[in-house]
Amino acid sequence: MIGSIVRLLIAFPSLGRLFLSIRDEYTKELANRRHNRHRILINKWVHDDETKSDTRDDPKA
Repeated sequence: MIGSIVRLLIAFPSLGRLFLSIRDEYTKELANRRHNRHRILINKWVHDDETKSDTRDDPKA
């Protein structure tokens, strides 16, 4: 199985470039989506007035 894939990639180097470009675009899009999601979550956390304050440093809690 692996040998046949290697033979195909040797015979058609453009397939290898295509696979690498697809992988690169996928990882860029994944990073972009994660960044946007985390940015939105942090924005909600910072600007949400209804959340309880952090009491970990409060000795009375």
